[in-house]
Amino acid sequence: MNAQPSSIQKILIPFDFSDTAKLSLEHAVHMAQLNKAEILLLHVIESASFTTALVSAFSKSYEKESENEANLKLDELARKIKLEAGVEVKTMTTVGRIYKRIAVVAKETGINVIIMGTHGASGYQKFTIGTNTGKVVMEASCPVISVQTFATKIGFKKIVVPIDDSATSRQKVNHAVEMARLYGAHIHIIGLINFSNEDRIRKFKIKVTQVEEWLKSLEIGCDVNYKAGDNLAKMTMDYAEEVHADLVIIMTEQEPSITGLLMGTWATQVVNQSKIPVMSVRPDIVTGEIRAGY
Repeated sequence: MNAQPSSIQKILIPFDFSDTAKLSLEHAVHMAQLNKAEILLLHVIESASFTTALVSAFSKSYEKESENEANLKLDELARKIKLEAGVEVKTMTTVGRIYKRIAVVAKETGINVIIMGTHGASGYQKFTIGTNTGKVVMEASCPVISVQTFATKIGFKKIVVPIDDSATSRQKVNHAVEMARLYGAHIHIIGLINFSNEDRIRKFKIKVTQVEEWLKSLEIGCDVNYKAGDNLAKMTMDYAEEVHADLVIIMTEQEPSITGLLMGTWATQVVNQSKIPVMSVRPDIVTGEIRAGY
């Protein structure tokens, strides 16, 4: 159970010039300064399907014009960030399905984390980043931090880690350790109980205690609380607001035998509705088996 040094060296910001995209960039600049990381500003121009050559030609002309305009704006922003914050910023403009291009570019450029807004409203482009966040979370191979306009406080000092009884749930703990060390944060563990079997509850609490003991062995401040109920998403979000959390870390997928789905419905709800930034992490599955998370 060895915690590794921070792996965040490349941060991707899908940038549509909306308020939430600008806020995501503020979070990214702060993270990059702490970690001496670089930022990639990515603007995706949504392509449309057209049936006539005339409209297709018009579409290509519009896309090229939009690309040139975006490149100028992105380059200007990159120079400003370098000058004011000392952070290296690269820029890229591409055309395609927004969420797919984000996921592909992230993989091809070796991105460690994506930070993006959940409800961007852009006057610059009809198709906004915000409506694509949930799809990016599902498609991306790296963690995704989603933020809303409420998340104006930059930096994470209180991190909520919800743990349920699924096989992959504790895998998020390594990411929590990395973020806690990077920001000097306190971790609030919440054990989510949506079952009534006493023996199962006892065994579940042993698992949660193991997580607590490991964090303390790493000299990371933490505490544990338990919540019982049927709506895991609501319990998570309510607790995060109760402790005034800055970040919630969740797994994107849950054990199929529990949810019957690849994407946990409660995870989807948290990403879509949380006013607090959410880091979504995909489970690590190796050779058909789920690898331990710490």
